[in-house]
Amino acid sequence: MINIDDIEKIMQVVDKFDFSHFEFQQENSKIVIDNNRISKTVINEPSKVETKVFEAKVEKTLNEEVEEETVEKEYIKAVFAGTFYSGKEQGGPTFINLYDEVEYDTVVGLVEVMKLFNEVEAGVQGTIIDILVKDGDFVEYGQPLFEIKSK
Repeated sequence: MINIDDIEKIMQVVDKFDFSHFEFQQENSKIVIDNNRISKTVINEPSKVETKVFEAKVEKTLNEEVEEETVEKEYIKAVFAGTFYSGKEQGGPTFINLYDEVEYDTVVGLVEVMKLFNEVEAGVQGTIIDILVKDGDFVEYGQPLFEIKSK
């Protein structure tokens, strides 16, 4: 049987730890404590203003990105079908890297066809903005290898 002192101690613990529901049973006695409390919702008005400012900055950034995409792009394409190599030796330095400036006669890679290595020249003047193939990839005739931003 549960005595009144035990009930008071249980109630203090439930209050102290802010339990919303507590049940205890011993032999033929049972205690159920149910605290139905309404929580308060706090609305923070200044955060709405900050959100609008943030959204305006995002829209400005998106508009700037759209303007950048209107830049004229050209591609350096494979002149043969074969294995593409970005440098003379495996693991060695590459002919060009991302954001390098290239001229019409700049060698940008090699394509191996039947054990013959053919140089791939840029053929355009500009900046490398994307490398579309990896060292050792098989490439098809006319496949884009590099994306160039023209000068």
